Amino acid sequence: MTSKIIIKNTSYADSRTAPNDITKEKLYEATVEHISDVQKAMDYFGKKLHEAGLKHDFTKMSYFDEYAEDVLSEHTDEDFKKRPWYQRHIYEERHHLNADCPLDVTLIDIFEMISDCVMAGKGRFGRVTPEYLNLSDPSILIRAYYNTVKLLDDIVEVSNAEDLKEEQ
Repeated sequence: MTSKIIIKNTSYADSRTAPNDITKEKLYEATVEHISDVQKAMDYFGKKLHEAGLKHDFTKMSYFDEYAEDVLSEHTDEDFKKRPWYQRHIYEERHHLNADCPLDVTLIDIFEMISDCVMAGKGRFGRVTPEYLNLSDPSILIRAYYNTVKLLDDIVEVSNAEDLKEEQ
């Protein structure tokens, strides 16, 4: 389980939310706090990207014998995609968005797909292969965006949230 990101009330950092008693010092302190909060969020996303990288293609390694059997066999591309290992691969991994896009897809999954396709294209063909980067459904990006917002929103907690309620 992910631990919460605890932030403080930074209402003084914005003209739309600053109370009447704003001072230059309070503006400065709240701005520094806001910058720190954004850094916490970016660090969180960096860790999530790192975790995705560590788990990338785990089904190739966990089921290596089945994977090797399918790769080394004389299957056509369509036959290969029907094989049990490949079906497991696309359903257990989160980055095969055209084959099986999870409902809770995030921008982390998008970045893993981009990384996978660019690295595979460059490493196998010597070039990026755009056909593998085409999203079958562009609405995946919109869903990933909003799911990523929710992912962060769910773990952020304002330590002095009662102050925000009193000010409104």
